[in-house]
Amino acid sequence: MVAIAPGTFQMGSMAGSPGEQPVRSVTISRPFWIGMHEVTQANYAAVMGTNPSFYQGANAPNAAERPVENVSWNDAMAYCQLLTAQEHAAGRVPSGYVYRLPTEAEWEYCCRAGTTTEWHTGTSLSTSQANFGGVLANATYLNGQTAVVGSYAPNAFGLHDMHGNVWEWCLDSYATYAPGPVTDPFVTGGPFRVGRGGSWDLNSGFCRSANRGADNPSYSYDRVGFRVVLAPVLVP
Repeated sequence: MVAIAPGTFQMGSMAGSPGEQPVRSVTISRPFWIGMHEVTQANYAAVMGTNPSFYQGANAPNAAERPVENVSWNDAMAYCQLLTAQEHAAGRVPSGYVYRLPTEAEWEYCCRAGTTTEWHTGTSLSTSQANFGGVLANATYLNGQTAVVGSYAPNAFGLHDMHGNVWEWCLDSYATYAPGPVTDPFVTGGPFRVGRGGSWDLNSGFCRSANRGADNPSYSYDRVGFRVVLAPVLVP
């Protein structure tokens, strides 16, 4: 986990879809911690006792250190709840905090890591900087596959794989942005949950810091995983 200080940033992009607009000033008012990388297959199995991932076995070397995928939003929530219970019993959870999925705002704040460009890498993203666009295709996985977490350089906050590898579930329901400055935004009540970061099979445009996806919370895919935060309690 990496400690993240409060701060203010510009959330959204005028270069993307209408769903990324309007660009607005967002303040994260309380400190939190976020996973240095996505939850791995080993992490998930240690907590849940199962590993639903597609990319494991003989054709997926080092699978334990690849991101867990093929997990729904509901699965990710169950992982966070059980992890919180285990760590709380061990006395390692601060009062008022839980392990949970990041909000969209927390996720984009961490992805940008102080940058204002479309990617935290600058005005472009290359396949030497992230796993996207099927760069890891081979005879077994013709369209690409996941990479071991931390295979690419971190951003300025010390976080790996915020662009590409697997989509990451966020806590929020999907909704259009309201205009004007806002503090700690968090959306509940909608039928779809937000995904961020793009994935191993998509082009760099889907990996932009502001890009947003959304899906049914019960659906799971081999391109979708998650990372956790240790952050103030929020109820979706």
